[in-house]
Amino acid sequence: MRLTNTRLTLDKNEQGKDYVVGDIHGYVSQLHDQLNDIGFNREVDRLICVGDLIDRGPESAEALALLDESWFFAVLGNHEYLMISGMKNQVSKDRMVWLNNGGDWIMDTDASQWPDWFAKIEALPISIELPGSNGQKVGIVHADFPGDHWRDFDAFDEDDLYRCIWSRSNFNSRSEHSVRGVDIIYHGHCVSDGELKLGNRRYIEQGAFLGNEFIIRQL
Repeated sequence: MRLTNTRLTLDKNEQGKDYVVGDIHGYVSQLHDQLNDIGFNREVDRLICVGDLIDRGPESAEALALLDESWFFAVLGNHEYLMISGMKNQVSKDRMVWLNNGGDWIMDTDASQWPDWFAKIEALPISIELPGSNGQKVGIVHADFPGDHWRDFDAFDEDDLYRCIWSRSNFNSRSEHSVRGVDIIYHGHCVSDGELKLGNRRYIEQGAFLGNEFIIRQL
């Protein structure tokens, strides 16, 4: 799958509230339960996912169906990348990695559904930008942001974009650097015990597939 510098910029939500959630990984019923618990209003509120909608949980097809909802947005995660690379583009190494890391659910589905799923995934941006309720500029990227300034994204090459969806280096080193030009960036991908704050970056993936609750934060 060829990666491009795709960013979705959302206008301020004038009618409701915006929230961000960690990796869904096929746990859609649990997501809906938690959204109901916080009073999420699907008529006016919006939910942005940090990527990895699919795999490991029992409801990957239902997770992809969320992309049809007007209140739901997501960035590209490495699991979606593997699905396209392995299944659509037939890259055998990525196919095996994907199938061995939760992608085997697709074997129980009707292949006539696959083109629609592929199209939805290929339309996902790598980054999302939106204004928070307090006027902050909020960024969302799946795994990492390998730049010093938010505007660097426009000049990222494919290796940089690959790091956006795969890298754990800043997480593993617990780097406290902040990215200039943006007030806060939310990441998933790397599992932590609760929200991890590093500089102006927030890691909010604590592993629903491990039996934990989603981290959902109002923006």
